[in-house]
Amino acid sequence: MLQEYNSLYPDLELNITTFASGIELLEHLRTKNSFDIYLLDVIMPGENGIELGLGIRELDQAGHIIYLTTSPDFAIDAYQVKAFDYMLKPPNKNRLFPTLNAIMEQFRQEKQNFVTIKSRDGLRRLPHHCIIYGELVKRCVQYNLSDGSVLESMSLRGSFKDAVKPLLNNQRFVLCTFSFFVNLSFVDMIEPTSLRLTNGKVLPLSRAFRAKVTQQWLDYHLERRY
Repeated sequence: MLQEYNSLYPDLELNITTFASGIELLEHLRTKNSFDIYLLDVIMPGENGIELGLGIRELDQAGHIIYLTTSPDFAIDAYQVKAFDYMLKPPNKNRLFPTLNAIMEQFRQEKQNFVTIKSRDGLRRLPHHCIIYGELVKRCVQYNLSDGSVLESMSLRGSFKDAVKPLLNNQRFVLCTFSFFVNLSFVDMIEPTSLRLTNGKVLPLSRAFRAKVTQQWLDYHLERRY
């Protein structure tokens, strides 16, 4: 079905890699490249697909996970790993193809979403989906990126909010304090005074921002899913 889907879109470069086990996949992610889409079984020898999904999320927060299974029992658990979809076997084109179309549309939109940062090394364009969060440190904005690096802006002349306003115009970004903003696609849990991210990092959450963050997080993931 994946090959048939690819044949419908000749310009789409769809490369398929298969793995015999979850351990084999995780080892690949630790030493080589990640993937845009993961199609995972749920019930399999060794760790199940949910546990595998959590392992993937430790190494790759951006890839889209689609579960294929004979049992609906793990559907709620799939939410832990931010699964894009959960399909009962046997999959069919009427179910799979619209999901792939939705993912491809997100990819197209993400490629168009960039912000230009002026740093000491010059201008740098950052894709929105690579920015996890930003922090005001000594009059500079530190952009924490999904590859583990940090990009520091030039010293600000105005306010922190004004400096990150181009990002805040995108629904995926929101202020969580007066000196922190976060990419909602990386927020795993909202706690009373903090945000827990998919990479384990914990950010502060001010009381004044809690209601807006919570509502925007819910709206963002609902829109992203459908």
